[in-house]
Amino acid sequence: MKTIKLSILVCILFLPIYSLFGQLNKDHNHLRSGDVLIKQQVEFKDPGEAGENIIWDFSDLKTLNETYTLTYSLPPIEGDSVYILGNIRLPKAIAGKNEPIVGTEHNTMYYYQLKKDMLYCIGHENPSVRLNYTQPMLCMYYPLSYGETVSSAYSSKGLYSSTVEIQSSGEITITGDAYGKLIIPTGDTLTVLKTKTIQTIFDSIEKENAENNGKQLETCRWYAKGYRYPVFETVRNINRNDNSEIFSISFYYPPQEHLYLDNDMDNLELLEEIWKVNHKEQDTTGEDKIIEVSDIMLCKAYPNPVESILNIEYELKEDALVSFQLISMQGNTVKEINQKSETTGLYEKQIDCSTLPSGSYVLKITANSAIFNYVIIKK
Repeated sequence: MKTIKLSILVCILFLPIYSLFGQLNKDHNHLRSGDVLIKQQVEFKDPGEAGENIIWDFSDLKTLNETYTLTYSLPPIEGDSVYILGNIRLPKAIAGKNEPIVGTEHNTMYYYQLKKDMLYCIGHENPSVRLNYTQPMLCMYYPLSYGETVSSAYSSKGLYSSTVEIQSSGEITITGDAYGKLIIPTGDTLTVLKTKTIQTIFDSIEKENAENNGKQLETCRWYAKGYRYPVFETVRNINRNDNSEIFSISFYYPPQEHLYLDNDMDNLELLEEIWKVNHKEQDTTGEDKIIEVSDIMLCKAYPNPVESILNIEYELKEDALVSFQLISMQGNTVKEINQKSETTGLYEKQIDCSTLPSGSYVLKITANSAIFNYVIIKK
């Protein structure tokens, strides 16, 4: 997956995703009993395209429904040997060390089980529907990195209103779809990996002509390093017959409300690592303190890719010494705007790129002790 989409709203340092984020894995991202998440339903946000070094600006979210919770717990046990998941009975001997987990939200209980490196949903129920997956539905594969895809078929049978038999089948495809930076309502910027799950849904009649019938559920989730669960999620349900949208919805999981972190040592260590990188204190040798660039400057550079003139617009939150350098991938400075003392306010700069060879360059921006780099593509 090599498509690159580059735009900038806040000046951010991009580092390789594998060193900053890595991948979704069981230690840091698998469901845990006892965890409670706070969710907010917000206006739908377009999840954007797949690719590298993408910026998602979700800083201005309109809340549609107030906060509610998603909880994970262990199922009850019958006779100390059988897990009870609705009308499913799962012997502890079969489950082994991978205890099933119940996720509860909006009066619906989802039953999950980890089998080797695959997380499956084996059933769910609410006051109206009880469904068992005769072929479990894949929910996640560990580890999952950017560019990787895993697929699996599923099928289910159940009851609606305790009397009407229902059944469905289809396929689940999960992809490490994109990575980059996510700007959240607090103004903070998180390094994220976006996953995209596509679920086709057919009833028994629709399956006979699956190409044109059924529904398709598209779910995108943004995972940030140091957080076990997503920080943002979008869901779209599409009618495959005419490609019309049945509904679309988004959910925001405020990072400050990920209270389970109090006893999640694996992720606390990752958050501490990130903090040290972004807040390196000055020591007795006089080394510079590394400051989050958004504390000093908000900036955008456009168009990108650029053919001739690269426009730079920025706002200083405090007085600063500011300079700009356009550097080739070989490390040579090809364009430069020398350092200048500027006061708080709005500014515009231009760099003429018309004579530069096509290719990738790094725009290096310095504001006081903050230094950051941004990739610019010259057409």
